[in-house]
Amino acid sequence: MQALADVLWQLLTNPNIAFTLLVLGLWMAVLAVSAPGSGLPETAAVIFLALAAVGLLNLPVSAVGLGLIVLSMILFFAEVRFYSHGALMLAGAVVMGVGGLLLFPSTDRSPDQLSWFTIVAAPVLTTVLFGFLIRTGLAAQKAPPAQDLHRLVGARGVSRTEVGRAGTVYVAGEEWSATADSRIPPDTDVVVLARNGLRLKVAPAPRATAPAGAGTAHSSTGPA
Repeated sequence: MQALADVLWQLLTNPNIAFTLLVLGLWMAVLAVSAPGSGLPETAAVIFLALAAVGLLNLPVSAVGLGLIVLSMILFFAEVRFYSHGALMLAGAVVMGVGGLLLFPSTDRSPDQLSWFTIVAAPVLTTVLFGFLIRTGLAAQKAPPAQDLHRLVGARGVSRTEVGRAGTVYVAGEEWSATADSRIPPDTDVVVLARNGLRLKVAPAPRATAPAGAGTAHSSTGPA
């Protein structure tokens, strides 16, 4: 058990591992702020940052380097919130690289430093990740709406409850609040007359009329 604890300690106090955990924690923190609600990014951010703190508190860390890394993530977050065609994201990548260079200053007492691979890979992967998120978000904004609310007028549905001054109808695959000029019983076919925000004005749907002659049958029997 002690051997396992020693191995874990050696990993967490490795500058490359501590830096990677710090970047991952900041990734998750930015995702949590950008798209809150699921709880998963928040939980991951706490775990990664807590593990990173174990190493950073036991290594000679430069406050300037740490501040630059945090600033780089703020720039990446700003790119997500205020699209600048990549300018803020590029600035964030450069600032993160410089922060990685300065994070563990080389001294005679402690020669711990980040590898060049880690210094280069972290900004590149962060840029790729946030570039993908931004591209996905822009594509979602340009996508046509799943339902055109303006086309609801004239659509047919059915009343879920009695509709008068208030009620509920089922139209276009969703339930809507609705009003009507006259009382409409539940389970009645309705047609949308107008839409006011998320409230529909409906009326009983006219019944389809049968073609002329379809309701009567003429037959003749016997010889003429």
